[in-house]
This record gives sequence, structure tokens and C-alpha cells, in this order.
Amino acid sequence: MRFTINLATRTYVDQRLISQVCYAALALLAIVLAWNVVVAFSNYGELQRLKADIATYEGRLNSRPKDIPERDYTRLLADITFFNGVLERKAFSWLGLLDQVEDATPEGVALTSLALDTKTGEMKIEALAHSFANVRASMEKFEGSRAFTRTLLLSHHDVSMGEKTRGVQFSLSCRMAPK
Repeated sequence: MRFTINLATRTYVDQRLISQVCYAALALLAIVLAWNVVVAFSNYGELQRLKADIATYEGRLNSRPKDIPERDYTRLLADITFFNGVLERKAFSWLGLLDQVEDATPEGVALTSLALDTKTGEMKIEALAHSFANVRASMEKFEGSRAFTRTLLLSHHDVSMGEKTRGVQFSLSCRMAPK
């Protein structure tokens, strides 16, 4: 069997044109790469300049001004620290906390003391209940609440609340759940 090729129907590819297009694309990519390198080095230089500016400004802010005596400057820093602490304490939502504690406190339980460590979120609650069933219900509600974790019964004992009325005084510890 003999094969013949009909040159009139064969598809020809212009290799020279394809090579020129590839070289043009490579040249364009090289130009874009060079431009990106220039921009990157320019941004790096700007970043170094800004870091130096920040360091000089921080140095000026952290040092005592020349015309203010040292005693006045230390008093000013103490006042700033005090007021920052006041603002930090005021930023805490006590009403929100009390609302969450009220939601987690069942009927028949009266809170007598609430102590909160705002840094750790640890809270100690002392309360009076009509019976130990109320203490158990209180523990279950605090454990089931999304607002509190690590609920622990610290102590409980029977107390008399009058001539005929008896109850249970208890204290529990819990931690505020992270937001």
C-alpha cells in the first residue's frame, strides 16, 4: 500500500509568526516583571522611611517635653493611667452581666453577693435558696447558660431565715464565657 500526501489540502503552520508572537509575549512579560521589581523596591524604600518616621515620632511622644518639670510629667502620666483604668472599668457592661445572671437564676433563689474579677472573668456568687432543690436548679441553669462556663459549687450549708423558715446558703464560682 502506498500513501500519498495531497499538498493542496495540508494545513501549514507559519512557525516564524508563532515564534515572533512568543518572543513578543516574553518581551512584554519581561517589561512587566521589571516594572513590578521597580515598584517593589520603591515600596520597600517607602516602608523603611515610614518605619524611621514612626520611630522618631514615638521617641518624641515617649520622652518628657523640655519645658515641663519631671514632677509634673510623672503626675500627668499617673493621671493618664488612672483615667485609662476608669475608662476600662466603664467599658465593661455591668447591666449586661446582671441581666445574664438574672436569666440564669431560678425562682426561689436570692443572690446576696456577686464578686467579679474582670481580668480573668472569674465570678463568685453567694445566694440563699429555699431548699437544696433550688440550689441544684441554680447550678443546672448556670451550667446550661451560654454566658457562663466552669460552674462549680464552692460551699453550701443550712441556715434558718426566721422561726419557722429554713433555707440553704450556698456559693458558686463560674467564669464568663468568651465572646
